[in-house]
Amino acid sequence: MTHEEVAQKYIDDVLATPSPYVTCDWTKKACARQRADLLRQGQENFPYVWEPDAGATVVDFIACLTHLKGEFAGKPFILAAWQVFAIMCAFSWKRKDDTKLRRYRRFTLQCGKSSGKTTLSAALCLYMLAADGERGSEVVTAARATAQARLTFDTARDTCRANPKLCEAFGLRILQHSIVQPSTASTMLPVSAQGRSLAGKIIHYGSCDETWLHRDREVYSEISLGCDKRNNSMLVSIGHCGESLQSVGYELYVTATKILSGELPDERTFALIYDASGYVWESDEAILASNPNAGVSSYLETIKEARNRALAIPSLQPAYKSHLLCLWSDGSESRQWISKEVLSPCREKNVRMEDFRLWHVGEHEGVTAPDMLRPFVVGMERSSLQERAAVIFCCKTYLAGVEHFYLFSKYYDSAANDDEALADSILAHYRNHIGYGVTEHDDDGFALKALAHDSWVAPSPRLEKCGISPLPFAKTARTFSPVMDWAMSLALVGRLHFGDDDEILSASLLGIHAHRDLNNNLFPRRANPDRPIDAAIAALYAMRLAMAPGMLNPPEVSDVKAIFLMEDGSVSESSPNGLIQTHGPLR
Repeated sequence: MTHEEVAQKYIDDVLATPSPYVTCDWTKKACARQRADLLRQGQENFPYVWEPDAGATVVDFIACLTHLKGEFAGKPFILAAWQVFAIMCAFSWKRKDDTKLRRYRRFTLQCGKSSGKTTLSAALCLYMLAADGERGSEVVTAARATAQARLTFDTARDTCRANPKLCEAFGLRILQHSIVQPSTASTMLPVSAQGRSLAGKIIHYGSCDETWLHRDREVYSEISLGCDKRNNSMLVSIGHCGESLQSVGYELYVTATKILSGELPDERTFALIYDASGYVWESDEAILASNPNAGVSSYLETIKEARNRALAIPSLQPAYKSHLLCLWSDGSESRQWISKEVLSPCREKNVRMEDFRLWHVGEHEGVTAPDMLRPFVVGMERSSLQERAAVIFCCKTYLAGVEHFYLFSKYYDSAANDDEALADSILAHYRNHIGYGVTEHDDDGFALKALAHDSWVAPSPRLEKCGISPLPFAKTARTFSPVMDWAMSLALVGRLHFGDDDEILSASLLGIHAHRDLNNNLFPRRANPDRPIDAAIAALYAMRLAMAPGMLNPPEVSDVKAIFLMEDGSVSESSPNGLIQTHGPLR
C-alpha cells in the first residue's frame, strides 16, 4: 500500500461502525475533517490542493532513520498508521496559488505518554533541517527546561550518529550543541525556556515540547513570531496533557478542540488529539483511545499497572489521567476553589448581553410590557495600570420561575484602562450617559444600577454623576467569602452562566486557589503568580452587588433599598434618585 492508501484506510477504519480502533471524538473529528477537505478540493472558497507525494517524501525520509534504544534499536523507524495519517495531513496539503508552500503552518498533536512523540519530533526536525529544500533553515527545539529541550535535540543528534550514511548524503555535521548543514547554511539547536534567547531568529521549524509545563506564553510566542518571518515554516507542539489549566498546553488544547468542532475556522492549523474523553477513566478503552502506540512504543500491561496504582492511591490519579490518558486536570484540586467539572456546565453558547437588555414578558409576573429595562450591576478590577482591566456586567433572569444569573465581560488592555477610558467604555453601555459625545437617554443602552470596585482604585467620578452608584469593596475575607459561597452554590445547581467563548473568565475562575481559614472564611488567591485572576475578582464584585436584596429584581420590587455596611463602619444605601448615600461610621 502507498502511504496515501495507509492514511486513507486509517480514516475509513476510525470512522467505520464498528471501528477496529478505540478512539475519542476528537480523533474522529480530525479524520472527518480530512475526509471533508478532500471533497472540498476545486471549490472556489478552498484555496488548497492535496499532493500526497509531498507527505510521502517525509514518511520515506523518516523510514531511513533507525531507532536508538530498547528492543527496536537499530531497526528502521517505520511509522504506525496513525503517524502516517498525521504526517500525510500535515505535509501533503499545498496552497493552490503556489504548490511549493504548505497549507498548514501550525501542527498540534496531543496523546498519551510514551507514544513515540520525542522520536517523531526529532525525525521531523531532521527532515526540516536537511531535506525540505529551505536554504538557511533555522530549526529550534524548545521546552520549559533546557534538559527537556535537549531531549529532542539529543535524540536527533544521536540519530545522526547512528546513521552516518544519512549524514553523508545530506552533508550534515554533528556538533555538541548544534547540527549544521554547511551547504545551505542551515542549523538546528536547542533553546532554553528564556524567550529572549529566541529573539531575532527567522525560524523554519519550531518544535515546542511539553507545553503543559510552560507557565507563560513567552517561549511559544517568540517561536511563533520567528516562524511568521518565513512563508513555508511550521510550528509543531507534540506532547501529552498536564496538571495545569493555566499552561500554554491547555490553551493549545482548547484551540485544537474548537478547530475540530468547527467553532474556530482555522485552515492553517492541523490538530490531532488522542485522549480518554467519553470513556470511564478506569477502563481499558480509555487507555487505548489515548495511547495510539499502545503495545508498540508503550507497553499495555505497564499502563494498566499504572492505572491499578492510581485506583489504589487517589493522589496518583491526576498524574495518571493527564500523562497517560491525556485528560487535562489541575493537580492542585485540593486548593482549587472551583473545579473544571463544576464550571463547564456554566459555559453557555451564543450568549449575548444585548439579548438580556429588556425583561421578557412572561418571565416574571412583574414584567407587563416588552420595553422594560432589565437592571445590571457592574464589577471592575484592575491590578495596576500596566495590566489588563476586567469589567463584568451581571444581570438576573428567571427560567421556569427560578433565578439565574448571567455574567458578561469586557476587557481592556493597559493602554485603555485608565480612569477616564474605562468610564467611557462603561458609560457607552449606559442608557443615561450624559456628555462626551454619547446620546443622552440612549434607547439602546442598559440600565446600570451600581458598580463595585477595589477600595484602593477609585473609578472616574463621572460614573456617579451619570447615575451609576460606585461601591468600594476592600479585598478581605469579609467581602469575598459570602459571595464565593453563593457563587459556588449557583454553579453547582446550574444557575450561573457566562459565554462559552470567554476563555479569560474561565481561566481566571479556574486559577483561583482558596481554602477556609479558622473562621470558615474564603479568600481568593492566584494559583499561579504569573496568571492574573482580575476577571474572576471583577465577577465576584458584580455578584456581591447582585446579592443585595432588590438590586436586580423585576420592576414591581426594584425600588427596594440596598444597604451595605462598609469596612470602616460607615453605611452606604441606595436612594430614590439612584445615587448612593453614605452615613458616618456607626458608634
